Amino acid sequence: MSSCLESAVSAMDRLLHPVSKKLNAVSCAVVGLMSLPVVLDVISRFFLDKSIPGIIDFEELSMVVVVFLALGFVQTQKDHICIDLLVSRLPKWLQTVIDSFNCLVATVLFGLMTWQAVVFALKKVGTRTVGLGIPAPIFIFVAASGTLLITLVLLTDFLRSSSQVIREGRWPWLAPVVILGALLLLSPFILKAAQVRFSGLALGSLGMLLLFTLMLLRMPIGFAMALVGFLGMLIANPNINASLSTLGMAPYHSTASFVIAVAPLFILMGELALYSGISQDLFDTANKWLGRLPGGLAMSAVAGCAGFAAVCGDSMATAVTMSTVSLPEMRRKKYNPGLATGCLAAGGTLGILIPPSMGFIFYAIVTEESIGKLFMAGIVPGILLAGLYIISIYIIAKKNPAMAPRGEQFSWKEKFISLKGVLGMLFLFLLILGGILGGVFSPTEGGAVGAFGAFLLGLLRRRLNWGNLRMSLEETAKITTKLLMILIGVGVLGYFLAATRLPFALADLVTGLPFGRYTIFAAVCVLYIILGCLMNVIPMILLTLPAIYPSIFALGFDPVWFGVVVVILMEMGQITPPVGVNVFALSSVARDVPMETIFRGILPFFLCMVVCIILLVFFPQIALYLPNLFFK
Repeated sequence: MSSCLESAVSAMDRLLHPVSKKLNAVSCAVVGLMSLPVVLDVISRFFLDKSIPGIIDFEELSMVVVVFLALGFVQTQKDHICIDLLVSRLPKWLQTVIDSFNCLVATVLFGLMTWQAVVFALKKVGTRTVGLGIPAPIFIFVAASGTLLITLVLLTDFLRSSSQVIREGRWPWLAPVVILGALLLLSPFILKAAQVRFSGLALGSLGMLLLFTLMLLRMPIGFAMALVGFLGMLIANPNINASLSTLGMAPYHSTASFVIAVAPLFILMGELALYSGISQDLFDTANKWLGRLPGGLAMSAVAGCAGFAAVCGDSMATAVTMSTVSLPEMRRKKYNPGLATGCLAAGGTLGILIPPSMGFIFYAIVTEESIGKLFMAGIVPGILLAGLYIISIYIIAKKNPAMAPRGEQFSWKEKFISLKGVLGMLFLFLLILGGILGGVFSPTEGGAVGAFGAFLLGLLRRRLNWGNLRMSLEETAKITTKLLMILIGVGVLGYFLAATRLPFALADLVTGLPFGRYTIFAAVCVLYIILGCLMNVIPMILLTLPAIYPSIFALGFDPVWFGVVVVILMEMGQITPPVGVNVFALSSVARDVPMETIFRGILPFFLCMVVCIILLVFFPQIALYLPNLFFK
């Protein structure tokens, strides 16, 4: 039996791997081309007062191609975002059993999604896009092709896991895998047959419980959201066809969006900035100005993180990038390992606070707030938090100079000459924010202009070659696909939550509690810190905000101000145990530093974050002054 399964797996791998690689290559090429027509349109509007037709169509359809042609490849790499908190601690054979359950259920889910996407495409035959007049079904079929490919990859993974379980003599465990999978998938029909009825609040609560259970079982977050949303709709909606139709429409509608195109464009900008040498220049400049102070190298690392955050938008990338630049220098000066790594892990959190920020982008997508307002709101708190980090380093170094020796002395001439190292960062930062605030282009167009600007900067510096350009495109396509898979799951889950009215019921419940609004706000803060220990920022925003945002809004908190607080809170979770993802990322660079040493080094910076949030609570204008000034 095992040999037959292995033969089938080998045959499917030989077929699917080349196909998934070629489709992924197309995805990477398209993500590289997305910025070009937008930039040409901006230039045409600015100089000729004429707009190029079909730009929105092109970006929306490009998003479909980028996401769905890379979907199967990301699954072959086992790279979809999941929570690996519990399963990784189990015996290997049991992990394989759990993975086989996840693959079996996901295979059925994506199989149904493919079927319904094809049905949806057939219904759209004869319709065309508004701008370019392209037949709409073509790109819906592209989405269906992507879901078909991931269905086949998941089926292959299920057969592979099953073969391994049989080979290890654990074959009796396959029976509960199939039985539990069938019970889960058929549960809506079983409950209806038994005439079990739930209130909206009860059904929504059970759905969220099932969602967290599946995520703890290491099912990818996007898969778990889509599955729970679909099963919940089958229970809440007596019309099965309506639920199936939603499953077919959600993938296309969740990705074919000009607004969401801002995500891959800013991701690409950060990737290109990484290879343009901006991080090294920022650290060198900061080191020449701050290095001679007590703890100067650590201060320079934080300042470099703040500068790189202005062109990156991701905390983990900021932490890892700046650590490769600054950590060797701090080691050479015999810096305390905890302080050196702690300041970098914390400094990386500035990556999604100082704009452009992926955290703000997805917060805006969920809450429908202005991305421009959120970007402006993050500037002063980002500078404030970086300043608090630098002050804490100075205090530590003054109390114990051996932990952070002073750096080299540089002349004033060398300091001023070094300022040219920040020109690339300032050029991109001012170009993007200046264009958005000046009304020259939208945030999505700003992402395209920023990506193109980072590309030109890399060429001018002669630091961008074909190899790192290809890596930038591959990483952008992969990250975009992983994030958009979660957004697809949110799209399906959102229909279920709307049917149960769970978010609004929670809002009514929370606002009716006999506590002050700041007591409830404090409870939300604790919740986000805990959740931040378990998952990345973007999944957390997409998972929790639909339920929490209505309550916060009903309590009278400013949504832009709350966006800033949410980002800081989530980043606190990224550096705290047991699962601080920035710490895990940093430990891959500083392999000789124990993880507990990094966690100890983070404590003073965690306290700085707490101080920053307290200041924001007492002085909300720290976050709201610039948005109120520029957006009236």
